[in-house]
This record gives sequence, structure tokens and C-alpha cells, in this order.
Amino acid sequence: MTNLLMEGTYRGFKLDPFQLEAIEHIEAGLSVLVSAPTGVGKTLIADYLIEKTYREGKQVVYTAPIKALSNQKFKEFKRLLGEDQVGILTGDVVINQDAPVMIMTTEIFRNLLHLDPGRLAHVAYVIFDEIHYIDDPERGSVWEESLIFMPSTMRFLGLSATIPNVDELAAWIGQIHQQEIKIVRHHQRAVPLEHRLFEINRGLCTRKQLLAYYRRQKAKGAKFESTTHLDLLDYIGPGYLPCLFFMFSRRKCEQAARELGQSQDFLDYREKMDIRKVVDEVTMRYPPGVRGRGKELLDLWQKGIAFHHAGLLPVVKDVVEELFERRLLKIIYCTETFAVGLNFPCRTVCFESLTKWDGEVFRPLANREYFQMAGRAGRRGIDEEGFVFSLIDLKYFQPEELPSLREEDVEPLRSRFALSYNSVLNLVRKYDEEEINRILQQNFASFQNQLERRRAEDRVEAIKVRWAKERYCAARGRPECPVGDRQLARKLEDLQKAMGSLGKKRRDRRQRALLRRDIARLEKRLAGSRKKCSPKQVEHCRKWNKQWLRDQRELEVLLEQLDQMEAPERYRLEFAAKKALLQELDYLRGDEFTARGEFASRIQVQELLVTELFFAGIFHEYTIDEINGLVAGIDYEPRRGEFRRPQRAVNLAPVTKLVRYLQDLETNFTGSTSVRFHDHPVLLAYNWSRGVPFGELLEGSGIDEGDLVYSLRRGIDVLRQIRSAAAEDRILSAKLQACIERMDRDEVAIVL
Repeated sequence: MTNLLMEGTYRGFKLDPFQLEAIEHIEAGLSVLVSAPTGVGKTLIADYLIEKTYREGKQVVYTAPIKALSNQKFKEFKRLLGEDQVGILTGDVVINQDAPVMIMTTEIFRNLLHLDPGRLAHVAYVIFDEIHYIDDPERGSVWEESLIFMPSTMRFLGLSATIPNVDELAAWIGQIHQQEIKIVRHHQRAVPLEHRLFEINRGLCTRKQLLAYYRRQKAKGAKFESTTHLDLLDYIGPGYLPCLFFMFSRRKCEQAARELGQSQDFLDYREKMDIRKVVDEVTMRYPPGVRGRGKELLDLWQKGIAFHHAGLLPVVKDVVEELFERRLLKIIYCTETFAVGLNFPCRTVCFESLTKWDGEVFRPLANREYFQMAGRAGRRGIDEEGFVFSLIDLKYFQPEELPSLREEDVEPLRSRFALSYNSVLNLVRKYDEEEINRILQQNFASFQNQLERRRAEDRVEAIKVRWAKERYCAARGRPECPVGDRQLARKLEDLQKAMGSLGKKRRDRRQRALLRRDIARLEKRLAGSRKKCSPKQVEHCRKWNKQWLRDQRELEVLLEQLDQMEAPERYRLEFAAKKALLQELDYLRGDEFTARGEFASRIQVQELLVTELFFAGIFHEYTIDEINGLVAGIDYEPRRGEFRRPQRAVNLAPVTKLVRYLQDLETNFTGSTSVRFHDHPVLLAYNWSRGVPFGELLEGSGIDEGDLVYSLRRGIDVLRQIRSAAAEDRILSAKLQACIERMDRDEVAIVL
């Protein structure tokens, strides 16, 4: 491998300077943080590190934010290093867990650090792919805990999309582990991108041109015509294919693909035959009952068109990804999940909209989200330029929602640190009160808060120093200051004009009375005592007055920011509240663990609910099928528009009673609740466990196939956690294993 490096190549790829720089730091045994645009080859650095560490007989861990990316890396390294040398741990999938190369989700890595650090004793490096997920609202805290609790002897490689505050992130990690973190930045894309907006009457244009056109048409009172995905594709033509067309609605992806398929066919006879071969090849990896699934889409695929989103069955997503990788698909309508980690470059990326539903409101795309997807445009070694076209429908256009489309405006990372009950329990187990308080101040949020406070305080001090240097007197900005006369006189003149414009209506008489009062006050201020200043001093003050006013406004903003900044003890208070709740529930007696506490410390999903269900005897009393129905509803969050399907198969009365009790108790102690259970998938999971074919489950359910698979696989993960936490109960362990086996089959099974 060293010889390859001397030649500047690896796996047949000529390495860029930033890749060589990162590898040199790795060769020196240092931790490295790489910040570079999507699609420039960051993962090649991770591949080199994994192979190097393996060849040296050491252990390496690769973590990813999504299971699809973990699965992809597992298959890739299995082919490279051999089946026995690579393992995977994703909660619902456990294969070869003591292998020298371990692929896992970041959650699993965090859990091992808490519960079984000995398993990681021989790990030389851990790779955090997509480390910018640290500011994911739901899961970012997992990255922070992983970095905080990672042993200082362990080195790490962090791979991130372009982030402006990479120095801040590196400084935080370096402070925790008392080691230098090498930063490798790369700003230039392998293939430059051209960004354009498209409107049916304006055509392709820049942001500035579109805004000017919109304002002109608006001023004329013009009625705007809708612009559709077909308009954009007709305009750019086949020369811009292959294309990823991002839409932020599953239904829109499917509808758009079928609409295009009615009028377009991009493949010749030979390519259509190749499509059939690939479909047969991919589906043959799956169990016999699954092989026919998705083939109803064959006609669409044979036109070079597909759609891809999280609601599809794994076999369908697998086929689409394989077809696109082999360049047999020309257009994929997809949601943003297609842009996370998976390496599928194309010539052109299109956006159907620059706003998205984030689970609560429609909002404009953040610049980082935009470039995460836009970065798929431009194939290295194939395209001289990549193209990014965003469709603008002026019927619904809001100018303020338009992103800047400039990579230098990508938002900085923000901490999303939050304490889980599992974290509280494991902190109590391993540390004393003083150490816990120190650890609670080590999170990225506290680090950023301290930095921001220091910056704000420095700016306040700089303003005060300037004021002292300029000798701004106490009268500045007050009525007695002669420099203020002009502003006060101008304001008085405006009020008098307003008075003169009022009529004699009753409504106006009331307004006149209010204006008369304000005018009297102003005249009194102007008639008041004046500070006696020399002409030279007055001239000096007038010269500096604008600067003083700017300082005054900035100072007000800074003082307000300082007032609103999170108190340093925020996390200590949150910890105390959650610990008190755990004591109330008898998980802790003082700092001593009860059986409940021991059990909960091994659960990472809905710790309170799962623990209370276990100690209420639910998992002992319910049948295998009832348990499988139950676990599918734990932590389930229905999608918008999804409806509840009544069921009587599983008795949920004791469950809903526990849920309400825990929600009320948690709200009393912490001010909010994290306890979540929905019964939408319960009947579906129950019937699946009983052996009902997958195709019959979803009739009238309103749940997408992929969402049900995700729910069932999350249920398998919960079952594994319960089985591990109750390992000494052999009868229950055997029962839970039977539960897993009934769930983990056919369409729900993961094929690796």
C-alpha cells in the first residue's frame, strides 16, 4: 500500500492532494477531520484506512448514520477482504461481530462504549462517515456521546460535507481528548457545477434574473402559469441525462415517474434486455416469495425511468440502485434519502421544489441540504461539468424562501445534544457527581455556547474601549445633546405633517389627540436645557455619531444574545431532573441500581416504556404474535395522512395505561415527554408474525411497504435489546428468539 501511495494512486484511482494529505496524517497515527464537497472521493480515504488497519492486524470500526450505507460498506469490504474478515452490527442485523473490520451504526458504537467497552479494546481507528449528522435534531446527540466517551487512545477519521465551522468541531474534539486533530479541507469539486433556476416562460436563468423577472411580472399584475417537471425535462432534453430528480413527496415521485413514462422511452432494445437480466440477478438474492415483488415496475424501468424513496420494499430499492449504478436508468425521481452516503453520481440533478415538509412545517431548504443533493451532479472522469436545475413555480413562489445557491453560505454545524435516560443511567454507573458535572460540560453545545459567549463579550468590550477612546460623553443620544437636535426636529416636523393630513372624522379626532400629546412631549424636550459644547466638539460628535449609533445597535443585540444564551448549568439541571424521575420509578435508590435500573441501562429505545412493560410482565404473558404486534408500535411515529386501523388482536389496554402514566410523570419532572407509542402498525405486525403474506397485509392500511418493513425491523432491534437485557431468563430469551425468527423473514429480511 505504501508503494501505491508513493505513486499517488489507490485502487486504480489517482489521489487528489487532499486525499494524500489525509492519508499522510493517518500514516502518522493521527486523528483526521476531512471537510470536502459531496462526490469528491472522501470515502476513498476511509477505504484506505480500513484496508491499512486490517493489513496491520488491528481492528477498525466504520460507523454510518443510516443502515443502507452500513449495508453497502459491509458488502463492499466482504468482497475485498473476505467474508470472515468483516462483520456488521446494526441492531436488527448481527453478523460476525468479532471480525477485525466492523461496520456498525453510530448508535451501536455509542452503546458499546457505554455497555461493553472491552469489545472495543483493540480498535485502533473509528471512522465517522457523514459526521455533519452531529446536528441532526433526532440523532445528533449520538455522535456527540460517541466522541465524548471514545477512549483517548483510539484515533478517528471524520468525513464531512463542506462545513464552515470545521475548526470549531476539531477544537472541541481536541479539547476533550487532549490531542491534535488534523483538519483537511478541500473546496474544489472534482467536476464543477452550474446552478440554474427554471420557469416555463423565463427558461433557465440565474437567481438574480429570476427575481427581476418575477418583480416585473408582478408589477404588471400578470397571472403566472404553472411549471412542471415535464416542462423542465422537455426544455433541457436528453443531452443532460442521466438525471436525479429530487422531490420531497413519495407520492409525487411515483406520479412523476409514471407521467414521464407515458410519453418517453429512453432505452433501446439491447438496454431493455440488460434491464431484465439485472432485475432477475438482483431478485434472485432474495427468498423465493420475494422474487416477484417490484416486477410490476419492469415496464417503467425498461423505459429508463424509476422512482426511489424510503417507502419502497428493500428488493425494489436494491433493483433501482443496481440499475442506476450500471447506467441503465436515465431518470430517477427520488427523495433526499437517495443523497445520503450512497455514491450514485449523475450528469444532472433537478429539484422539483426548494421547500420541504420537515415533519412540522413547510420550510425552505437549508443550503447544506441543497448541496448534499446537488453534489451528486457531475461524474468524475465522464462529465466536464455537472448541472443543477431547480424548478420554480411562480404561482406559489415566495422570494424570501429561495436559497442563496452559494456553497459559501452553507450553515455551520450546531449541537443537538440531549440526555437520554440510558445516558443518565450509564453516567451514574461509571462516574461520581464531580466527574458527571465535568462530562456534562464537555458536549459540543456547551463548547459552542462558551465560544459564542466569549465572542460576544469580546465585542462588547471592544465597543466600550472605543467609546472610552473617543470619549463619548454621557449626553450623547439624550435630549440635552446638541447633536441630537436635528433628529428630534425632523421627528417633530413629521408629526406635525401627520397632524395636518388628518380630517375631522371621529376616528381622526382620536388620532389627533394622540399626535398632539406626542408633539407636546417633543417640543418640551427641544425646549429643555442644552449642554454647552464648543463648535469643535459638536463637529467631532457629528462626525462620529453614525459610528456611535451603529455601536449602540450592535451593543443592544449583543446584550440580548448574552441574556438569551443557555445557562452553563442547563445540562446539569436536565440530568438532575431525569435522575430524579429514575429514582421516582425505582430505577435508582440514591446512586445504587435496582433491577429496573440494570435492565433500562441496556435498552436504547424508549427505555422507560420498554422497562415498565417488561416489569409489568407483558413480555412474559403475551403470545409470540402479540409481542411482535406490540413492539412494532414502540417509538412508532405515523406519517402525515396515515390513518389508524382498528384492531382487537392485541390487548393494548395495559400498554396505553402505562404510556399515559409515564407521559404524565415525565412531564411533571422534566417539563415534556419523550414516551412514544402508536398502535398503527400493531395489527399488521401481529398478522405478519402469524404468517400472513406481506402483499395481503397492507390492504386498506395507508402505510407504505417500506415503512412497515422499517417498523418491523425496528421491532426486531427492540426484541434483541430486551433479550440481551434479560439474558438470564432462558425461557423468555427463547421466546424472544422465536419472536425474531417469525418477524425476520421474506420481504422483511435483510439480504447482504
